[in-house]
Amino acid sequence: MFLFDQESNILLRSNWQESPLPFKRFLDRIESEQIIAEYLRDCVTNHAPTGFDAHDCVAAVAEDMNATFVNFSTDPKEESAEVYMILKEVIEQGIRGRSDFYYGFGDQNKKYEEMYKGFLDKVVRRLITNINCNLSIIGIEMGLDDKPSGNNYFYGDLNGSQVNQATGNARIDANQSNSFGDININKILDSLASAAEAEIEDEETLNDVRDNVEIVRAQVASGKPKRGVLKSAIGFLRGISGGAQFAAAIADLISFATTVGINF
Repeated sequence: MFLFDQESNILLRSNWQESPLPFKRFLDRIESEQIIAEYLRDCVTNHAPTGFDAHDCVAAVAEDMNATFVNFSTDPKEESAEVYMILKEVIEQGIRGRSDFYYGFGDQNKKYEEMYKGFLDKVVRRLITNINCNLSIIGIEMGLDDKPSGNNYFYGDLNGSQVNQATGNARIDANQSNSFGDININKILDSLASAAEAEIEDEETLNDVRDNVEIVRAQVASGKPKRGVLKSAIGFLRGISGGAQFAAAIADLISFATTVGINF
């Protein structure tokens, strides 16, 4: 999960002028990881939508300055197959940063950097999110959220939390109070959602933000949140670009995550 997060962040910060090399690096790296490679193979072999032709889709978008990819599947594995196959074709067809391919993904300013980032946000991030969710589920099933070698305890509200962790043969006895400070985190999530509504124009991105905000809220409200699920949802939100208010709310959310033992 750490290595995948690292490669995802490198891709999302990549320069438009290097296209399609960032996509090749990303796919080469994740395809070398057995669990991810098996997930991608399953998606393409068993879940690719009937009649989907990535070669023709990429060629059509490259030929029409205003064309984009639309109607992605709502099934995560089908969506992963679509995006993965699109990226393979972007590499195969040698789509460069100045190509008309990226034109439809930008805003009205039509700057190359913004068009490229639009493609990353509206297309590539779908695959990243789905792989991250798959890895998180596998991690949860393996018990990574319940390590016997360490226990975390939280005192007071989040602004004054204390974390005690036992490692090796050590033992720490402590009492837990106020759990995850759900009042504070709900305020953070409310601020994040409000900032997204005000500062993010793309409806698909906005819907993704809403979904992940509610995932975090539901996990905290459960009283027994899964750190893998929290990390996946917060990691997604952390990668979204918004305005000043959204960035400030994200900073508060990352502070919360760090306090409860989630590191990025």
